[in-house]
Amino acid sequence: MTMNRSTTSGGCAFAAALLLSLSTLAAPAPAHAQDHQHMDAHHGADVDLPEGWMAHFDGGHGAHTSQDLEFVEMAPGWHITTGPSGIFYKHDFRAEGDFTVESEIHLFDPGERRESFGIFVGGRALHGEDQRYTYFLVRRTGEFMIRHREGEELHNVMGWTEHDAVHGWNDRAEGEMSVPNVLSIQAAGDEVVFSVNGTEVHRTQRDGIDVDGHYGLRVNHNLNLHISRLDLVQGS
Repeated sequence: MTMNRSTTSGGCAFAAALLLSLSTLAAPAPAHAQDHQHMDAHHGADVDLPEGWMAHFDGGHGAHTSQDLEFVEMAPGWHITTGPSGIFYKHDFRAEGDFTVESEIHLFDPGERRESFGIFVGGRALHGEDQRYTYFLVRRTGEFMIRHREGEELHNVMGWTEHDAVHGWNDRAEGEMSVPNVLSIQAAGDEVVFSVNGTEVHRTQRDGIDVDGHYGLRVNHNLNLHISRLDLVQGS
């Protein structure tokens, strides 16, 4: 069974419509510290989000408030300008058993920042300090990273690794204002497969990380992104 959470992109027509819409948006905020470890607990936030969405921000960094966030529906998908680092999801965004979570994310000019973005699965107790989830991120440098969070503890499944499958900011086509990456996490039997743009970049055993639970987006601070789709395919 396939459950689509947004409309997929439509090639050149999508790009033209998106760029027209984005011409009204402000540029991302100035850079602050790069590549935080995000060790502090998440905190729920009462912010203006698209209907049904929830956000939990990283605490303890002190440089941002939830008002720095802009998160709006923009067909196809959503546009996010941060603001604070955090996770974004809906109550009914749940995946268990065999499934694939996949998202297409467009990065707009990050400057020299190396802040990362991507998707998470296995979310549990996301409202408190005992939150758990596994997240899969990329960044402007053409690298990916996989990490498991358990409360305030972070465990690298795969540290920052350069891979040809990841589209870095400098890989964008001439004249393009953004660079897209498609990230997917596939849970199948005892294994979990992480892929970027259709290429497997890592495979690990399921019993070492959280997989079943909420899924959604993980976005670090001072990023300007368009998420054209966030899809769940349940079953093998």
